[in-house]
Amino acid sequence: MNERARMSSISILPIVSSVLAIVMAFVIGGIFLEANGKDALHAYRILFERGLVNGDGLTETFKKMAPMLIVSAGLLIALRASVWNIGIDGQFMVGALLAGVAGAAVAGSVPNPLMWLIAAVAGIIGGMLWAVIPALLMVKFNLNEIITTLMMNYVAVNVCAWLVKGPFRDSSVVAPQTKQIPLADRLPFIPGTEVHIGLIVGLLCVVVVAILFRSTVYGFCLDVVGRNRKAAIHAGLPVGRLAGSALILCGAFAGLAGANDVLGIQGLFKANWDPGYGFTAFALVYLARLNSLLLIPFAFFFSFLLVGGDSMPRRADVPTYFVGMLEGLMLICFAVAVYLERRWHAISERIRGRPDDRIEPESSSGPSALEGLEISS
Repeated sequence: MNERARMSSISILPIVSSVLAIVMAFVIGGIFLEANGKDALHAYRILFERGLVNGDGLTETFKKMAPMLIVSAGLLIALRASVWNIGIDGQFMVGALLAGVAGAAVAGSVPNPLMWLIAAVAGIIGGMLWAVIPALLMVKFNLNEIITTLMMNYVAVNVCAWLVKGPFRDSSVVAPQTKQIPLADRLPFIPGTEVHIGLIVGLLCVVVVAILFRSTVYGFCLDVVGRNRKAAIHAGLPVGRLAGSALILCGAFAGLAGANDVLGIQGLFKANWDPGYGFTAFALVYLARLNSLLLIPFAFFFSFLLVGGDSMPRRADVPTYFVGMLEGLMLICFAVAVYLERRWHAISERIRGRPDDRIEPESSSGPSALEGLEISS
């Protein structure tokens, strides 16, 4: 096999292994259902019919895809810098709350595009503010961002609940919620569809992140930090500032995703509302192999999984936690696939008589997000 063919097979292998990880997760999930007396084929048929075949379900899949793309694009920035932002859900909620309050405050008094911009900026600021604290703790005191961002999720849930039940509450309704943005003032549909233009925003976010890592010095520096933090320090890169900025940028994208959901679908922020995109985004980004443009098909897949999974408990008597379990199985199968890939590379290099001289990524703040992964922007 010549060198070009060998490199082509190596580039295809990660994608194939990600797809196989998904297939194996579905197989294991089906065995679990059958072992519990459920009809796995019937459950999966409902999953695919609701999320892909049914017209309304497909529309809901594309609507769900919009915030999923934005959240995943931000998470990819953090993970490429080997920063583990577990606080995406909290940043999403704070961004959604501020976007709902800001949008409702100016709706009707300014043109709709300006109102959307104000709400989006409010959401971005909210997500960034909620990421600043763990970023500062990570940079200044070397505190593990996994712990601090996770704890900030719980703070966000309670702070948002207090605000929506108190200062930001719409007193004209009984349920604790912010003032509603009128339906006519929300994001318009893409022509010929019933999907709002927030999906286009999500696609643009992915393209921007792809350009960031393909064509900018900042993106290159983030990659260097993520692959080998000690090498980045020796090269004189401002590692702390780069890692902190990646975390804050991830929070900004999460806040924008919250604004997207409020402006496009919800129209308000309700107490205890948490769609839980954060942990799903981890499975999505890793199965996409930290590749910017591969986020698009995998975001569609996970969106369909969430939409179709909503019908499974009612129509197939499947446990409500089954979709979450599937996502976990995908990550486990993915980890096995990465291990096998690394073994395959090591054996191949040994057969050709060349040592496996790849540099193992290192990170002083936690496990490297890039370890074992082959990445292309």
